[in-house]
Amino acid sequence: YRDIAKTVSGINSVVPYPRKDLRGSHLFKRIQIFTVFLTQLIRTFPDIAVDLEGRQVSSLLTFLSGARTRIGSSTAFFAFCYNRKVTLTAGRHRVYSYLEIAESTGAICDTVSYRIKVPEAEKHFLVNMLMKEGISPDRPLVCIHPGAGKIYKQWTAEGFAEVADWLSGQGLQVIFIGDKRETEKIHMITSGMKNRYYDLAGKLTLGRLMALLEAGSLFIGNDSGPMHLAASLNIPVITLFGPADEKRWGPLSERCVILRGQEPCSECRGKDCTKDFQCIRTISPEHVKNAVKTLINIGQR
Repeated sequence: YRDIAKTVSGINSVVPYPRKDLRGSHLFKRIQIFTVFLTQLIRTFPDIAVDLEGRQVSSLLTFLSGARTRIGSSTAFFAFCYNRKVTLTAGRHRVYSYLEIAESTGAICDTVSYRIKVPEAEKHFLVNMLMKEGISPDRPLVCIHPGAGKIYKQWTAEGFAEVADWLSGQGLQVIFIGDKRETEKIHMITSGMKNRYYDLAGKLTLGRLMALLEAGSLFIGNDSGPMHLAASLNIPVITLFGPADEKRWGPLSERCVILRGQEPCSECRGKDCTKDFQCIRTISPEHVKNAVKTLINIGQR
């Protein structure tokens, strides 16, 4: 996520954790890579280390950073790595949990608004890329992200196909986004479409994705990272939720519509669902179309 971190105002430097390199190397190479990274981290000479994630690796890195003050959640798995533990208020949106941790450093957090600014270089690159793909930067763009990290967070291919066809028929340029792992699902969707679409899955860095989202008129997608990124860039967002609690994980934006089908089961079984993921699959294409009409004036496009 370094492309995102670099855009946040007030950040002086970014030392990215080499997760992919560590996973794809043999043991001796992993030791070398981790040693180089840890040296870079320690040489920042941090006064305070704040762990927002609270998982094993982030907790250990907080400890190994050499910071005199190490802050994290009291419920983190390796909470012993911190010397200042924060008891988080239950049931709040995840962002407010991060802010509670931040406030323990003495920070004043009187707003949850984001401060992401897309670099001009990424915008210029995107314009050239869109033109090569046959996409006009001067016409309305709709970004559709049909993927998600979990199968129970994914709406139907048929639903996405019908909505995308309808949007394209209304004169909007429909662009599918995602990583290479999501190309198969996008192919399932587009094979059922009649109108024109564009497929940029696997072709965008995070920086260029941000530039595309900022240039868009609308984002439609499941509960996923790109959805939160679109919301942070303040474009209209329609997001489809399954069993996850939107009060804790929903987009923090006034320009969004959250759709849900049936209420999730009281004891959700996730990927082993015995009810065919009805909590998300009962969202109809008409529900999504009506949400579109509340966010953008589609009749004039």
